[in-house]
Amino acid sequence: MRPPLAAAGIAAVLALVGCTAAPAPRAGVAAHSGAYPVAAASAAPTTVPTVRPGGYALVAAGDPVDVHLPHADLRLTVAGPDVDVPTPPPGQPISGTSAPGVLTVTAVAVRGSTAISSAQFLGLDEDQDRFALRTDRRSGTASPGHPVTLHLRSRFATGHTTLSWRPAGRPLVTWDFTIEID
Repeated sequence: MRPPLAAAGIAAVLALVGCTAAPAPRAGVAAHSGAYPVAAASAAPTTVPTVRPGGYALVAAGDPVDVHLPHADLRLTVAGPDVDVPTPPPGQPISGTSAPGVLTVTAVAVRGSTAISSAQFLGLDEDQDRFALRTDRRSGTASPGHPVTLHLRSRFATGHTTLSWRPAGRPLVTWDFTIEID
């Protein structure tokens, strides 16, 4: 009789494939932003890139970078973007090609002090077009025990995006990320 054999076969396939709940969010990824996870500041990076004037670092959003300037040493992190994914009517697909969101920039100085200004940041979309950045504060001075946090708001288009910190006019650090609105 074949039914017990078929049931055993199905049980074996299910055991191999797995029938578990959805995986828990990975460490280093924000739990929720609209309808998809976004980069968050990493709790324990394995290696933190270091950059000095004249150098350059390209990192993923959420990754910290140690910056050594003549007058200060600091760690910069960009988390996000936290995007407000459009909510369609029930039964309808998400049809937006852009959405408002925010990138959170944190500068923690360990030696000296340095001004961090929203004007020092450049956002580029996948066509290398600039996108406007609005902020909750224009600038602050990071010094030991006094970090600076800027919230850079924009309307993010679907696709590849970068945010560069240009403290002296040329990029020193670029954070790379992808916007998905679907």
